[in-house]
Amino acid sequence: MDKTTPLDKINTINKNQFSKKFYIGIGLIISSLIIGKIAQATFIIYFTNDFIRKLSVIIYIISWLPFILGIAWAGIEYVNKYNRFFTIKYYRDKIKSNK
Repeated sequence: MDKTTPLDKINTINKNQFSKKFYIGIGLIISSLIIGKIAQATFIIYFTNDFIRKLSVIIYIISWLPFILGIAWAGIEYVNKYNRFFTIKYYRDKIKSNK
């Protein structure tokens, strides 16, 4: 019989979740990619208009800032959380615990 309480299940769920900073980082990455693609499209569509072409290039360059910040926030936390899966020691201990 399983003696876990609903509170225990909630605590195990929370251990698997990422921090708010991780999700903000993912949001920054996605929004940066969307803004960058819109800037590329306007650059191509309005190629003959000098002002819009320059503005599109400036917006595209600026869109890299949230992209880099998002990678720093989300990537570091993701690597820290899942880095253990890339070591032999983790799998060796996992095999020993199953015997």
